[in-house]
Amino acid sequence: MDARLRAGALASGRDKLPVTSRYEVMVKVASGGMATVYVGRLSGAVGFSRLVAIKRAHLHLAEDPAFRRLLVAEAKLASRIHHPNVVAVQDVEESDGELLLVMDYVEGASLAQLLALSGDDGVPRGVATRVVLDACAGLHAAHTLTGDDGEALGIVHRDVSPHNVLVGVDGVARIADFGIAKSTGHTGSDGHTSTGTLKGKVAYM
Repeated sequence: MDARLRAGALASGRDKLPVTSRYEVMVKVASGGMATVYVGRLSGAVGFSRLVAIKRAHLHLAEDPAFRRLLVAEAKLASRIHHPNVVAVQDVEESDGELLLVMDYVEGASLAQLLALSGDDGVPRGVATRVVLDACAGLHAAHTLTGDDGEALGIVHRDVSPHNVLVGVDGVARIADFGIAKSTGHTGSDGHTSTGTLKGKVAYM
């Protein structure tokens, strides 16, 4: 595993790996419209080690106060959801003034990648059914989440698409990326977009 991860490491320009005090950032594995995701490792006492995913905002957004608030809100929201079908945020780290979100690492592929690899035959029906059921379970966990006061948070993901459904080698599908999620139970208080703002991928709305 380590050899494969390190083989893809980039070391120049903006692709220079961020440095943190607690996490070893190893290799870039994915990049979207707003952020790049790396594989990292948390090391502890007595040889403890665990792989994590680390989300880093793109350069044009990293120093934007509004986007920084979005990252903080995403971290607070996603860290509340404890469910086997949700990619949770475990920690927030800072590197040279940049906020990094530390998340569950899922060894596998996105549903978008699986669909591309499956070609005209498509994903086998049994696999597709399992993925849909898992994704629905993860979304249900988010939709029914309550705050510290016991009130429903009313979380709406707003970006459910094949790119944000990760299918692990363990056969479990997980919902990822709550970056543009909205908490309808606390409108305007969570740093996410306000009522009336359209977010998400048009093809999957």
